[in-house]
Amino acid sequence: MTKQILRTENLSLSYEDCVTPVLQDVSLSIMEGDDMLILGPSGSGKSSFTHCLNGLYPRELDGEMSGEVWVHGKRTNDYQPGEISKHIGVVFQDPETQFCMLTVEDEVAFGLENLSMPLNAMRAKVEEVLTWVGLLEFKEKTIAQLSGGQKQKLALACVLAMEPEVLILDEPTANLDPIATREFIDLLRYLKQHLSLTLVVIEHQLEGWVEILDRVFILQMDGSVYYDGSLQEGLLHSAPALQQQGISLPYATKQALSHNWCGDLPLTIADYVASGGDFPIVGEKTAEQTEKWLATRNIGWKKILNGIDLAIHKKEWIAIVGANGSGKTSLSKLLAGITKPSSGKITLHDRTLSKWGEQQLRSEIGYVFQNPEHQFITDSVFEEVAFGLKVEGIHESRLQEVVHSTLQLCRLDGLENQHPFLLSQGQKRRLSVATMIVSDQRMLFLDEPTFGQDASSTESLMDLLQEKHKQGTTIIMITHDMDLVDRFATRVVVMEKGTIAFDKPPEILWKHQDLEKYSIEKPPRITMTEMIEERKRSYVSS
Repeated sequence: MTKQILRTENLSLSYEDCVTPVLQDVSLSIMEGDDMLILGPSGSGKSSFTHCLNGLYPRELDGEMSGEVWVHGKRTNDYQPGEISKHIGVVFQDPETQFCMLTVEDEVAFGLENLSMPLNAMRAKVEEVLTWVGLLEFKEKTIAQLSGGQKQKLALACVLAMEPEVLILDEPTANLDPIATREFIDLLRYLKQHLSLTLVVIEHQLEGWVEILDRVFILQMDGSVYYDGSLQEGLLHSAPALQQQGISLPYATKQALSHNWCGDLPLTIADYVASGGDFPIVGEKTAEQTEKWLATRNIGWKKILNGIDLAIHKKEWIAIVGANGSGKTSLSKLLAGITKPSSGKITLHDRTLSKWGEQQLRSEIGYVFQNPEHQFITDSVFEEVAFGLKVEGIHESRLQEVVHSTLQLCRLDGLENQHPFLLSQGQKRRLSVATMIVSDQRMLFLDEPTFGQDASSTESLMDLLQEKHKQGTTIIMITHDMDLVDRFATRVVVMEKGTIAFDKPPEILWKHQDLEKYSIEKPPRITMTEMIEERKRSYVSS
């Protein structure tokens, strides 16, 4: 008989100084062997819910929690600190928040040491889990040397080493390149088979997950339960309503809805094509050859970047892509003047970058960091957006008008007095973008701009960036989302081991025969188009 592992009953949660509750009357039962997907718009309380499930709340909560959470029939309040980690393992949305050691192997060993595991067994376990996640060759490196995606894998390894019954993953693929994402999902499929894991995944992107998860639990914007049941049934029969909730649907499902589909909605591209689906709808984008703004000549940085030659022109939309650890973020920080090259030269408007004053440079170039918290410096959302304008000496009445309109554009109105660190991850990302676009810089760098965003927020953000682009802003975005690259970029720079391996329009990249070498997959539009063309050819030949 299948046993119950986790249960919540009428769980409600409110943070200190927040007017509205984060969670409202949430009841859930998780059985042994469940494969569950937790969905909901950005800010619906998904991450807060996981903090309740693993006992972090109410113990570490600045606020109030009502209702009950049980693990194996015992209330989480009755467990000793750390005891629940033997049963429930969580990989948080921002993996850096759970690291406490300097090196990779020490971080994995830390939890095992607290379990008093014998040294030889500990070493074997560390090597085993690092092999699973593809980090064995990095075991002696410091965590600071890892890329964002590698840190995500390390956090998973640390949790797997503890051998929990339930593995909760909060947006586990947000920082992973497409090939690493596919490998990660395959790894979870393998681990489920060999470790008898109960899996709970919080995600905004559904591609790949519909094949290994069979149950979905959906939270609404007000923190209440919208749906709990079969993943297939939930997506098939509630797709339009889910879209209105801001939940990202699989690409095939979205295309079917746009074509006024009759019958059961397809969840995969293969289903769409097999059911006779038509070619995907394609949006328009324009590329203009304009004046050169920023250029590099043979720049290098430490042992990470080497021989980079690049020219960026006015009103380009450039996507920087490549495998985790290939040098994407390092390159963007050099181009934006945040770090200085070890060799070579960077010029902005034909003037060496090092000769620009900091305030003058920031009026030209904006930068949105991969981790939004790294750029917050005030204690309220309003002040965060207003800070740059105050430095510029904008009149108070104009400042109020600009800040409020920017917050509205970024769907942050109503949160003016909220502390930035109390926002959801998606809201933090939108705030970091708001702080940059408010000052009208002519060049904007964005490192993973849609990280932590639901479908509605992603579309709003990209619409906003499109408008800035039309007004003449040059946009450079680092992303693993090939659909975004396909829809918006006029040029793609592919990084490989610290060098530029490709620098051409995306239409040329998709014809490349060896994309996997760069940890890139074709965007769903291209995959769908090729499959439909193949279907039509087979009809003709038969």
